[in-house]
Amino acid sequence: MDAASQTWPPPRPAPPPFSSRPRASPPPSPSPRRRRSKKHKPPPAPARSGDFSELPPELVHRALAAACASDVAAASRACRAWRDALRPLREAAALHAYGRRIKHGASRGVGGGSLEAERQRALGLFRRAARLGSAAAMVDAGLMCWEDGRREEAVGYYRSAAELGHPVGMCNLGVSYLEADPPKVEEAIKWFCPSASAGNARAQYNLGLCLQNGKGVKRNQKEAALFKFSPIHESVVILLQQLYWNDEYLKQAKWYLRAAEGGNVRAMYNISLCYNFGEGLSRDPLRAKRWLQLAADCGHKKALYECGIKLCAAGDKVKSLMYLELATRRGETAAAHMRDVIFESLSVVNAQRAMSDADKWKPRAVHPKR
Repeated sequence: MDAASQTWPPPRPAPPPFSSRPRASPPPSPSPRRRRSKKHKPPPAPARSGDFSELPPELVHRALAAACASDVAAASRACRAWRDALRPLREAAALHAYGRRIKHGASRGVGGGSLEAERQRALGLFRRAARLGSAAAMVDAGLMCWEDGRREEAVGYYRSAAELGHPVGMCNLGVSYLEADPPKVEEAIKWFCPSASAGNARAQYNLGLCLQNGKGVKRNQKEAALFKFSPIHESVVILLQQLYWNDEYLKQAKWYLRAAEGGNVRAMYNISLCYNFGEGLSRDPLRAKRWLQLAADCGHKKALYECGIKLCAAGDKVKSLMYLELATRRGETAAAHMRDVIFESLSVVNAQRAMSDADKWKPRAVHPKR
């Protein structure tokens, strides 16, 4: 072919026919290797932590013995080893829940059998759940044994629950030491301390009461009113059990206040007295009035009596009569005389209105702060 017959530029080759097969990409061009300096070596990879599934089953069981049923169920889904280790606690939680339904149903007369038979049936379920390791079932079994007069058996259940770290078990064990003959106040305080730091309002109240009255410890009004713990580690709790009431650890005390905030009605009344008379706290009549009113609204008989007296002094005799009538119904004997005096001074219509309000009155439900 001569030069005259050639075309310029030369024609491109025809494209290959369509195919659904992916076209091979060209190999990547080799990148230049980087020289690493010997002076700056990369840090070694961190060692892998042990697998939680390798924990001994006894340790997993004990760690969750005082947990609620939902926490046990959640932990059982973590791995197969935990599911197998927590099988007794799941069974115990089911027995405990069934026992509580029977107990509360018997108290309302729902069950078909007699009240005592239903109670014993519930106690049997609690005992079975306690043998499987449920701390909550130990507490309920101890409560029923205490009500039946078997106090030694009840204390045994409380001690087992307390050793597993159940706050109510620790508090009830402390109360049983206080009510022993003779009272073992120092032992009681050792169990009130971790229970109160875990948020149990009854233990906080009892701890503040021991401080205020000097039972087992040096009397300290300020610490009784001001003792308040933030969440602390278990090792600190053990240290407090050994060195309880060392001033270095008890500077931020607010036991009465924390118990009142937790819903303990008696603590509400006591903290109102602390604010009213300046015992352990700066005197604050406004806060004293608020806590007294809240204690009265929750049904504290002395708070009802004092609110009735103050309302009478303020001129509101109808509402005063209602409060005094409520205090009298709850066993406050000092309120009966004042109630009769106000009743005679009122008209029949106003007196009947006050009594009708007392019949309709219901105590306020307190929701503790979280």
